Formats: sequence, structure tokens, C-alpha cells
Amino acid sequence: MQDIYLEVVTEGIILGIGLAFLIGPAFFALLQASIDHGFGVSVALAFGIVCSDILLMTLSYQLMATLKQIPYFNEGLAITGGVVLSVSGVKAMFSAGEKVEKMAISIKEVWKLFIKGFSINTFNPFPWMFWLSTSAMVNGAYGKLGWMPPTLFFVFAAITVFLTDVIKAWAAQFLVKYLTDKILKIFKIVSGFCLLGFGIRLFYFAFQSL
Repeated sequence: MQDIYLEVVTEGIILGIGLAFLIGPAFFALLQASIDHGFGVSVALAFGIVCSDILLMTLSYQLMATLKQIPYFNEGLAITGGVVLSVSGVKAMFSAGEKVEKMAISIKEVWKLFIKGFSINTFNPFPWMFWLSTSAMVNGAYGKLGWMPPTLFFVFAAITVFLTDVIKAWAAQFLVKYLTDKILKIFKIVSGFCLLGFGIRLFYFAFQSL
């Protein structure tokens, strides 16, 4: 059983690291917050993002527990999530050369910065689909082993997301002048490969269960 715990913890950390390379509104909001308001204040935005992720993880997995009674629901959702993640990954890789507009943040108070991070993530449809798809994978792989393995997976994924966001906020103050289009292209390619990999794994779980 300890091997299972080590496996889910490792996979949760890997997923969190993969999310760290995603380039979207939250990514640029975090960098801009660090540059405009300093590292300490920008952590509030990172905390808002991870709180949103925790909410989405919880709701997604609870929804899975209710809907998994429907015949072939897990398999259908896994296939759908696999398509979404795979297409998003391929799209990210092929759009690596495109320029992305950075978000400007004019928020002064820490509380409002927290709300900003929470809102950016919560009202973006992609995190919902991402965590719902991930919940299908986790439920299919570890759901029958009790509550501990899935909980460990999501806890360590959330911790990794928060720590990598804090690192990005800290590094932004020193690396902003090096954040060139070439670096952003590399981020997109890495992000694309991560998404594609998880998409393929969802397909594997779906067809293994059929």
C-alpha cells in the first residue's frame, strides 16, 4: 500500500509541475503582480489561484462520485477529457511562436489581489474541464482504494501548484528582462507536451476500462 501512496504523491507533484508551465491569464497576472507590487504581495494572488484550484478539485471529484454510477460515465468523460487535453496540448505546441498579450494589474490591496487570482482561475472554463478530466483519471486509477490515495494526489498537486507559483512570482522580479518570446515559446512547448501526455493517459484509462 505504501507503494501506492508514493505513486499518487509522485503523480500529483508531476501534474503540479506540468501546470506550472501553462501560459494563460493566471500566468501573466502572477508575473505582472510580482513586478508591479513586489514578491510578498504577489503571493496573495498565487494563494488565490491555488484556493480556486482546491475548490475545483473538490467539486470535480465530488461530482465524479455522484455521476460515476451512470454506465460508462467514467470512460466517456475520460475520452472527452483526453480529447480536450490532447487538443489543448497540440494547440499549445503549434502556437508556440505566437505572441501572447500580457495582463496589466492595477490592484493595490492584498485582499483584492487574492480575489483577482481566485477569479481568474475560477471563471476560466479550462481549469474546470482540466480538474474534471483529472478527477476521472484519479477515480479510475485509485478510487477503489479508499479516500486516502485520491486525497494525497490532489493535496500534493495543490501544494506543488502553489510552490511553483510562488517561485515564478519571486523569479519574475529578476528574470523579467529575460522573458523573451523565445522563452515563452519554450514554456508553451513544455506545457503542450504535459497536456498531451495526460490526455493520452486518459485515453489509456478509458479503453482499459471498456
